[in-house]
Amino acid sequence: MSSAVELRSAPRNTEEGRLLLQSRLSQFGRVGMGLSATFLCISIGITWSLTLPGGAWGAIVSQACSFVISLSIWLLTRRGAKSATTLLVFDVVSTLVGCAVYVAFGWSLPIYARPEVIQMICVSDMLAVRAFLVPSTPLRTALLGATATLAIAGSTILQYAGRRLAPDGPSPEALAVLVGTLGFATTLITSLTSRTIFSLRERVRAALQLGQYTLHEKLGQGGMGVVYKASHAMLKRPTAIKVLPPERAAHHNLARFEREVQLTSMLTHPNTISIYDYGRTPDGCFYYAMEYLDGVDLETLVALDGPQEPGRVIHILGQVCGALEEAHGIGLVHRDVKPANILVCVRGGVADLAKIVDFGLVKSTIPESPDASHTALNHIVGTPLYMPPEAITQPDALGPRGDLYALGAVAYFLLAGRPPFMGHTVVEICAHHLHSVPAPPSEYGERPLPAKLEQLVLACLAKRPEERPASAQELAQKLLECQVDAPWSNERARAWWSQHAEAIERRRQKGAATLSHERDPRKDVALSLVSESGMLRRA
Repeated sequence: MSSAVELRSAPRNTEEGRLLLQSRLSQFGRVGMGLSATFLCISIGITWSLTLPGGAWGAIVSQACSFVISLSIWLLTRRGAKSATTLLVFDVVSTLVGCAVYVAFGWSLPIYARPEVIQMICVSDMLAVRAFLVPSTPLRTALLGATATLAIAGSTILQYAGRRLAPDGPSPEALAVLVGTLGFATTLITSLTSRTIFSLRERVRAALQLGQYTLHEKLGQGGMGVVYKASHAMLKRPTAIKVLPPERAAHHNLARFEREVQLTSMLTHPNTISIYDYGRTPDGCFYYAMEYLDGVDLETLVALDGPQEPGRVIHILGQVCGALEEAHGIGLVHRDVKPANILVCVRGGVADLAKIVDFGLVKSTIPESPDASHTALNHIVGTPLYMPPEAITQPDALGPRGDLYALGAVAYFLLAGRPPFMGHTVVEICAHHLHSVPAPPSEYGERPLPAKLEQLVLACLAKRPEERPASAQELAQKLLECQVDAPWSNERARAWWSQHAEAIERRRQKGAATLSHERDPRKDVALSLVSESGMLRRA
């Protein structure tokens, strides 16, 4: 993996640029329909209510044609992917045809109505709306404006040939020069507008470009960075990018961020998230790229569907045990196993594939490793709702069985729909982990639980590490020995995902729109034992 990746502007002919142009052309069509419909109604009203020579039929026809053109743009761009070349043709042709319609409209007006002025006003309005809505280079906007100006100037000379507004009025050539001056001003303004907007879009695109990756919507935010959905410039697979902003790149944060990606990249288990790349931009943004998981975390799963049936819980936890077994086997402890850090998704036709993520708090238990003392003395790091007792009393001695305690708390959450211990403060929750015996999850769940499974979950929540299962492998084996009435299968999992697909998508969109920067203090904290150890003992 590269240690640094240069920040570069995104190419203009990218998929993102094509999508933007198509959406903006569609919006241009909608706005054009609205304006044309408005002026069409006004023209019809004038024709019906006022007595004018010939009525306002020229205006009615021109606005009707303008509406048809705008409708065509909207229909052609609202659905289906169009190539960048096709979209550019739509842009240029629709603009020129619209200008031709307004030039033709001028020929329906008498000389005393100053058709060249009305033509210039209509064309200028259309070019201005286009400049604000459609991403365009200044050169393309200038060429369109110059073409429209020449057309109106030529039309003016032809329409006024042999005629004048007054005996001593300006000649057709003088009127053409006047139109050309107005057209030049319009072209200049719209070109500058396109240049400004185009430049701003390029700057935003460059700001959202990390090496070969382009950032899209925000997926989440944690103590160590922000996660975005992204795409690679060459590869078509979606990617998740975790970014450490420059303001958070203090020495200890940077060291922890680098450790996270380096240690996670050592893990190859199919139920552990995969790392693709790591880099740093010239302005100090550190990031790493990982696989994008289009699924739901276990916290969201319970929020959507309530407590889960035992067969599904066994299926999910068995996969997580496999990932933890690999990590523990090379001397790594996750230290932040919780529902939000375990995702289930559909991959390669396999439904309910579990993935464990966020190794930001991972710790090496190898004595000679320089990372073994990464946790600061007298500090706890983790998630209180799922924190093992030894993480509170002896955080530096936290071992693999601490992850099994947290996984037992996750199992409790899945079966009961709530964590094993609740409280109004972090201190109260931690005190429960130290001293309270959890009630059986069957007291809170909606369905009876196999006795062996319930006993296994409570064994994982034992206060003393030696009373828990000896390893993730042993826990996985004991989970398989639990008998359930309805074992979870891939067919049942696929049926569940099909049934809940729309609800999952709505929740994802709502989460992306309302993603908050605020954090629940009970979920992500670093407690100082120096200041709170006395309070914990009293509790």
